[in-house]
Amino acid sequence: MSGMKRSLPILLLAAVACASAAAPPAPARPPFAFQSNFWVNLHHFVRAVGRGMPAPAQLSAAERSTWDEGVAFYRDRYSERDLLFDDGMVQIKEALRVVGGTESLGSAPLDPELKSTLERLAPVYRAHWWPAHDAANRAWIDAVQPLLARHGAALSRRVAASYGESWPSTPVPVDLSVQAGRVGAYTTARPTHATIAPSTPGLSGHGALEILFHEASHAWDQILENAIDKASAARKKTVPRQLWHAVLFYNAGELTRRTLLEDGVDGYVEYAVRQKVYPGLCGDGCRELVAKHWDPHLDGKASLEEALDGLVAAWPEQPPPKPGAS
Repeated sequence: MSGMKRSLPILLLAAVACASAAAPPAPARPPFAFQSNFWVNLHHFVRAVGRGMPAPAQLSAAERSTWDEGVAFYRDRYSERDLLFDDGMVQIKEALRVVGGTESLGSAPLDPELKSTLERLAPVYRAHWWPAHDAANRAWIDAVQPLLARHGAALSRRVAASYGESWPSTPVPVDLSVQAGRVGAYTTARPTHATIAPSTPGLSGHGALEILFHEASHAWDQILENAIDKASAARKKTVPRQLWHAVLFYNAGELTRRTLLEDGVDGYVEYAVRQKVYPGLCGDGCRELVAKHWDPHLDGKASLEEALDGLVAAWPEQPPPKPGAS
C-alpha cells in the first residue's frame, strides 16, 4: 500500500505529460477583426451621396423629405471633409464604429445635430439600402477568411518583420463599408483601423488579402518616411513626396506574391501594378527602382535603412527648372 502511494505522484506526472503532449496547439490569433457596422456605413454612404453619388431607391414622400434633408446637412457640413486627414472626421468614424446596430446612437460622443440627423436617416437607410450593403460587406469578409486562414500567419509575420516590428498583440480592426473614400480604402491611426469598400476594383480574391496587409502597414508609415528623409538630407537629393507610399505598396504586394507562390499560386500581380498606381506616386520607372533596392531587404541582404538609402542614391536627379518657369 505504501509503495502504491509513492507511485501515485509519478503516475500523475506521467498522465499530465501525456495529456500535455496530446493537447492541440492553441489557435493562432487572427491578424484582423472584421465588422459590417450599420452606423459606419450610413455615415460613409450619406457623405458620398452628398458628394454626388447616385443612390436610386423608391422612397415615399415622407422618406424622400427626410433623406434629402439629411443629405443636404452632410453636403453643407461633412461631404467635402477628408476622411483620413480631418481629425474631426476620424473622431466621428471611431465614435460610430463601437456602436452596435441599435436604433439610436445613445451616448456616442458626436455633435448633437449630426447625431440627430443620423438617427432620422437610419430608418430610411435600413429599409432601402442597408440589407444590400451589409450583404456585400459580409460576402467580402466570408471570401477573405479562408485566404487569411491559409496565409495570414505567414504574411502578418513577414510584413511586420520587414519594418523591424511585430504584429500588434490584438487584431487590427477592419470595417467594411459601402463607401470608403476616393480610392476605396483608408487607414487611420491611434489605433490602426482600416476601412474598406468591398466593391472597389482590384480588392477581391487575392487582392483582398494584399490590401488588408497594405492597409495595416500604414501603422509603420513613419519608419519609411523617416528613413527616406534622412537619406535624402544626407545625399542632398529631392525624391517624390510619395516615394514612401510606393515602397509600402510594393512591400505588401511583393510579400503577398512570394507567400502565394510558396503555396503553389503562381502569377499574382500586385495591386499597384494592376491599378497603375505607381506613376501617380513617383513617376515612370518608379516601381522598377523600388523593387531593385527593396528586394535585397526582403531577402535579408540589406537593412531597411540601407535599402532606402540605396533607393534615394539611385533616384534620378531632378532637372533644373527652365528659365522663366514659375
